[in-house]
Amino acid sequence: MRLFVIALIAAAMMVVPQNAFAGCDINATGEVNVISSQFPVLEVLSKAMRNCARKDLTITYDFLPRKHSEADKALALAFSEGTVYDLIQVANGSITVPQAAGQLLVLNDLVEKYRTQYSIENATLIKFGDDIMAIAFQVNAQHFFYRKDLMAKHHLPVPKTFADVLAAAEILKKDASIPYPLGGTYRTGWNLALEFINIYLAMGAKLFEPGTARVAFDSQKGVQTLELMKKLMAYMPPNALLADTTMVMQQFQQGQIAMANLWASRAAKMDDRTESKVVGLIEFAAAPAVFEGGPPATTLWWDGYVLPKNMDGDSDLAFQIMMEGLKEEVVKKNNDVALWLRSAYEPGPFAAGVVACLEGGAPSYPMQAQVTLAHTAIGNNIDNYLRGTESARQALSAAKNEYTKLAKEMGYIK
Repeated sequence: MRLFVIALIAAAMMVVPQNAFAGCDINATGEVNVISSQFPVLEVLSKAMRNCARKDLTITYDFLPRKHSEADKALALAFSEGTVYDLIQVANGSITVPQAAGQLLVLNDLVEKYRTQYSIENATLIKFGDDIMAIAFQVNAQHFFYRKDLMAKHHLPVPKTFADVLAAAEILKKDASIPYPLGGTYRTGWNLALEFINIYLAMGAKLFEPGTARVAFDSQKGVQTLELMKKLMAYMPPNALLADTTMVMQQFQQGQIAMANLWASRAAKMDDRTESKVVGLIEFAAAPAVFEGGPPATTLWWDGYVLPKNMDGDSDLAFQIMMEGLKEEVVKKNNDVALWLRSAYEPGPFAAGVVACLEGGAPSYPMQAQVTLAHTAIGNNIDNYLRGTESARQALSAAKNEYTKLAKEMGYIK
């Protein structure tokens, strides 16, 4: 954990990727198939890995669907028996289920074999016990983005709590130069559930009853979380329940919103002159706390790659292709494209929000298999409250029932 913290403190963000890489030192022949989500740093890694392709070495790199429910189905197939994939990108929230199901290849021997050649660092190794199960390449978190010009115009301090956010939004809604004071990644499903989890944990609440896999979010703090989310949503565009990370990023870039919690991996896109109208106007801070002195309402994440145990291909070759994508040269050429977990990484100008979240005590997203089920159940049900078709208690009860059914089917609850 200490290395993880050190890497986070040394972090910064994304700009325009550089796509020129030296050739690969791989003598083996064959085929390697990769699948991942799609955001700027993964586009860089895709190009770096595919740069190794030649006549007798085929590299195929697929991107998951943007919609989380479809991506979840594709990931499940990618880990299944008979999978066509040799490398799969995962994060805190997606590694736990295949790990619990025994679907991941242990990487200890491959790490030791190639540690010197690729300068593999301990800070990049994701372990379950003594087993290395993933190679991580970046850390990420949602934090507060805000229009510094509008804050200055209205003499508003940078919000530290959600009460501050609501007070600022009430003032900014009267400013004709900005259509909506606030944005949020409230898209029904995965995004919306993460917003709930971030706020709920920041209240000091627990997702599960102590020592069990039985949920505890159907509580008064769960109700308070939903009530706060609804207050915030009142200041967002009317399509808030469709807004994912890319949409909120674009709302900022087009001058549609003044404030939002957004992933740090999109920070440098605010200053991308090819698509942003607010270059130089967005600054970053810790995610707001629920109460004065409380932790930022966000969770810390990592992204990395795993090898599925059921792969038909050559695990040694797949590991080399992965490390070609993650080698120091790629980090140095794309220093500002990610919060890299490599010591070759040099902090850039967009790290303030993540560092502030870390220093404020933001927790890591829980790495338990049952959390994935709870996340899904929450995302499938709480929008009914935000739409006004159910009470908060009814929505949370529906989420609990959906989770409990799935958890019993998977043996997490007897």
